[in-house]
Amino acid sequence: MEFIKKKQKGVKYLGKHDAPNRFKKLGIRKRYIDKHSRAAVLEKNAAASDALKKGEEESRTDADTRTLPVSDLTVEEPAAVTAAAKPVATEEPAEETAAAEAAVTEEPAEETSAVGAAVTEEPAEETSAAEAAVTEEPAEETAAAEAAVTEEPAEETVAAEPAATEKPAEETVAAEPATTEQPAEETAAAESATTEQAAEVSRAPGTAGLRSGRVQKRRTGRILLILVIILAVLGVGGFALNRVVLNADTFQSGSSINGIDVSGLTQAKAVEKLTDEWNKKTLTITEKDSKIGTIRNFDLEYDINQQVKECLHPSFFRKLLRTVRPSKRSYSIAMTAKASSRSFDRQFRRLSFVKDNKYTTKTRNAYVDLTSSDFKIVKEVYGDNLDKSKLKKALLSAIARNKMKFSYTAADYYEKPTVLSDSETLKERQAYAEKYLTKKITVTGAGKKYTIKPAQLDKMISVSKSGEITVDEKAVKTFVKSIADRFTTVGMTRHLKLKGGKVTISGGNYGNTLNITKETTRLSRVLAEGKDATTEAVFSMTGYGSSSSVTDDIGDFYVEVSISKQHVWCVKNGKTVVSADVVTGNVKEGNGTPEGVFSLMYKQSPSTLEGRNNDGSSYKTPVKYWMPFYAGCGFHDAKWRDSFGGSIYLRNGSHGCVNMPPAKAAKLYSYVEAGMPVIVHP
Repeated sequence: MEFIKKKQKGVKYLGKHDAPNRFKKLGIRKRYIDKHSRAAVLEKNAAASDALKKGEEESRTDADTRTLPVSDLTVEEPAAVTAAAKPVATEEPAEETAAAEAAVTEEPAEETSAVGAAVTEEPAEETSAAEAAVTEEPAEETAAAEAAVTEEPAEETVAAEPAATEKPAEETVAAEPATTEQPAEETAAAESATTEQAAEVSRAPGTAGLRSGRVQKRRTGRILLILVIILAVLGVGGFALNRVVLNADTFQSGSSINGIDVSGLTQAKAVEKLTDEWNKKTLTITEKDSKIGTIRNFDLEYDINQQVKECLHPSFFRKLLRTVRPSKRSYSIAMTAKASSRSFDRQFRRLSFVKDNKYTTKTRNAYVDLTSSDFKIVKEVYGDNLDKSKLKKALLSAIARNKMKFSYTAADYYEKPTVLSDSETLKERQAYAEKYLTKKITVTGAGKKYTIKPAQLDKMISVSKSGEITVDEKAVKTFVKSIADRFTTVGMTRHLKLKGGKVTISGGNYGNTLNITKETTRLSRVLAEGKDATTEAVFSMTGYGSSSSVTDDIGDFYVEVSISKQHVWCVKNGKTVVSADVVTGNVKEGNGTPEGVFSLMYKQSPSTLEGRNNDGSSYKTPVKYWMPFYAGCGFHDAKWRDSFGGSIYLRNGSHGCVNMPPAKAAKLYSYVEAGMPVIVHP
């Protein structure tokens, strides 16, 4: 339907509020309202639907729904009306007419916008006329438009809308004169005919269905809104109920966990009470129905906080059920211990069948034998020794499940091997050993040598899949310490042939000493190369003799002291260069000279000797030659003595030093040097 946009000369336009008067003037108001009342429309729609079902309509799809031109629906239209009105309908393109009708039927919002635009651009009286036309639009146009939209494809509708909106101005101008210049009698006749056409067109199929659909949509919307409101009220009510009534911080009256009453208790208090009550229980252990032990006063800490929390705050509906049914307030949880306690462990160890466990064969895992280059896989052994860890876990599990009578069967708790001979991991281990643990690395020094064993090598190195060797220096240091005694001669027992005769002597601080730190660094470097090697160990101290001989580390330059003979010899290059009688420590007073092989510390001239007598008094004695070898004991001149040798040392000996005649002391001083061996033997 096209609105009049331009005022025609000599025609009076009625405003929006004059529309009823206009209809009244034409005498069609009541008839129009009665014919298009809700009941009438529904009845017509039902009749049209029945006609379609029975096949009374034309077989062509367009015939059922398309709106016929107004000219075809008009019966005996007056000539004046036909001459004036028809050009408007016939000159307007079909798609534009359909677009206008679709706009009226399917898109009220767009139609309103179009009318508003027309009102804005027209004079006041033109606006009134346009609004009146929209208000009192004939039924046949509406019905025809609705029918056209009902059966028209979507693309036609979309295409029609722009056509209606962008209608050329000349078409609008052409339509206006035809409408506005009609004489009053022609207008009345045309409107009367149009009203009759509306009655026919309103019976078209689909018109009433569209209006009924709109009503149904409005009803569905109201129902959905009511449901949303009801659900919202229920949700708010449920939240309030859960917050105020069901989400309490304490257990409801009559609540119990594992049979222990927790009514009115908070989560923390419930955990505390459960712990106390559970630890008071007694676990009885039986074997073949005979009691063999008990554990009581467990003193365990249980991992039950989360479980108690879930009992206190279950799901909403479960809590609601427990609120209305007190019989549902009994809960069960597992009293799982976080770890065993001292009290539990002590009682476990004292169980007779644990303490006195006897077995004939010990369980052993399969392994690769690294003691030989064959690297054979040694099969696992199933023994009858008790797996204490497994038994302890079983007892704690029984406590958690409130099974306070535990039936013990020894065979159930025998230790089982965890590595079997057919294990793929073990086979891979065998291949690794054959490839990387066959390297021969030998350490030599102090007359000894040591070849690293595969098992020791395995602890010190690891090899990646790409063949990169990683050395564990901590493991290397542990290994070096373990072999240090093999290369160290300090304190060892020596069998020597000296000037004073054949002697067997041990102790002292002289000899070869392996340097742990430096040897660790050296050996780590050798291991990283991954090759066979024979290397010399690093020592922090070596003897004056051959470093390749343990028995000959003293060599041919030393000082010998014989306690029994009270004599001193200084040997250099196998020859005696000094020989003198001496006085050693006072044996009677417990100040005997220490025996062993020592290193000469240093020599000093002159010097003052300081110390304490047996009566507690102190002394300071100046000497000309001082040559210490161990803890304040050394060689020095003793000008205050008239005689040396013999048995003087037994009753009038020194504080532990070796007293020498001044001349002999001076000669000895001229030969000795720091580090040389000093052998003191009986």
